[in-house]
Amino acid sequence: MTDLLPPASGPHQDPAPSAEERADDAAVERAIELLRSVDLGLPDADAGRRELAGLLRSVAGAPRRTGEAPYRAPGAAPGLADPAALPGIVEDWSRAAGVPVTAFREDRRAFLRGDHLAFELSPRLLVRAAVRQLRKVGALPEEHRISLVWTGDQPSATLPVRIPDWTAVALPTRPVALCAQYVHHELGHVMELAWRPPDLPLAARWQAPGSVVEWVAMVVEWLSRCDDWMTALGLEPERARQVGEHCRYEDHYTRAFAALVLHCAETEPNRLERELKEITGELIDPGHLREEVRRADYWRTVAQGHARADATVDALQAAHGAHWWERPESWQRLRADVTAQWAAREAGER
Repeated sequence: MTDLLPPASGPHQDPAPSAEERADDAAVERAIELLRSVDLGLPDADAGRRELAGLLRSVAGAPRRTGEAPYRAPGAAPGLADPAALPGIVEDWSRAAGVPVTAFREDRRAFLRGDHLAFELSPRLLVRAAVRQLRKVGALPEEHRISLVWTGDQPSATLPVRIPDWTAVALPTRPVALCAQYVHHELGHVMELAWRPPDLPLAARWQAPGSVVEWVAMVVEWLSRCDDWMTALGLEPERARQVGEHCRYEDHYTRAFAALVLHCAETEPNRLERELKEITGELIDPGHLREEVRRADYWRTVAQGHARADATVDALQAAHGAHWWERPESWQRLRADVTAQWAAREAGER
């Protein structure tokens, strides 16, 4: 586990942790232990995965968090794309990448990651560069400490630890183009956690509305699709363009797939395969879609997060131009908006 430590700022002494905080930290330490055991393939890994899933579920966006507004109608919400566009998206993406469409059908996950691309992108170096740049522009507080857990091919996740000093982030080590997307997404979660009221117990922090959690993460995720930002992190311009292109295609695909899932969640189960074939042909495996329909609440949260992030980025671009992310006042505005959400939530609970 590698610590990205903030600059030294003089002596500091934490207050003695409460019994609740000690229990919180024990839970996080257990999660990190499980991540390591699963990655190493130790005995009882399947049971460890199930236990780990329960610990990580709130950060991943499911089950549905308290305070969520009900989703109105699949395909009608801002932030999504037309599910009927999926075959065309994959065809265009394949053509841009120089691989046949069959590459998607043969191994969807490898295709989405960008395994077929003729370059590698180191997630370790990317994290360091992105953290340094986010601190520089005032987005990520200097005093907030991040610990990294490298997990092979396990999904990325963010875990709040001791409030407000430390967040643990689990990231896959595979050096693929898509790591730009999930590295920035998880750093968005870190930022949002760092911005939360410092007096909240850990359990309360994990009860944040998912649309707020994903909103901030997706604003930061947007940076992975910005060639100029990726160049500012140290990539050559052409490599930044290639990474940005891959992440833009993946974003378009995910928005259309989310709309597909939410549409099919409203479909009679015995009609699902027929509906899927009418919309996407043979592109999407019915078994995969059924799995995702069972996670429809997660995809609702994704849709809401995208809609809010899109509106935020549009507003910041209108106020500060294409390089809004260079301006500390952009991040101050986003932080103020997020803080207002917490204040309104606390007022409503009184």
